[in-house]
Amino acid sequence: MPEISNQTLIIAIQAIAAEIRALREAVISGEAEPEEHQLLEDRMEAAEDLERAYEHAARTVLNLPPYDELVGN
Repeated sequence: MPEISNQTLIIAIQAIAAEIRALREAVISGEAEPEEHQLLEDRMEAAEDLERAYEHAARTVLNLPPYDELVGN
């Protein structure tokens, strides 16, 4: 797996989480376009990949914020 900095990983997690929230709101409101349903699925898969990478980083790096805090839970 390519190496990226912890800061970049954190930013990517936050960005994907924000996109997921916006897409979910569009889907719930009924305003989502058909392609946005696929985008939501794609972003959710990306979020799972990022969470696994973050869990791996958290095993070796001290003082990383909790993952749930990054995604706004």
